[in-house]
Amino acid sequence: MIVFESDQQVVEGVEEVAPPLTTLGSLHFSQGLLGFESLRKAELLSLADAGPFCWLKFEGPDERGFLVVKPSSVVGPYRIEIGAKECESLGLQRPSEAEVLNIVTLHPNGTMTINLKGPLVFHRTTREACQVVPLNASELPVNYPINN
Repeated sequence: MIVFESDQQVVEGVEEVAPPLTTLGSLHFSQGLLGFESLRKAELLSLADAGPFCWLKFEGPDERGFLVVKPSSVVGPYRIEIGAKECESLGLQRPSEAEVLNIVTLHPNGTMTINLKGPLVFHRTTREACQVVPLNASELPVNYPINN
């Protein structure tokens, strides 16, 4: 199990500070996203004039995309526990090898929320990614309001 806490990541009592999201590029989701299992290969694109937000654009006939953000950019304390199965499938040995992003939802009334219950986790080096349901998911909201 690996535990992520905002910008600080802790594993077995050893604290590590995660570097900022600097590496954009391709990501591979071997199992797709929850509800979108056919979406496998994506590009993580920076958005000019959109602050901390990025665009996760998937390859395919409909070119589906999702607005994503690093949780530390928009929420206070955020802690997720990733199980051994997910760590193994991503090849994660240490928290510093991973990046955590959350999907943003833009609502018709102009408000925004992020899904804290189903974060996207990827290995910084291999670019293997998956959407996880953290072990502590019961503590996390699906629609956390941001910038409203």
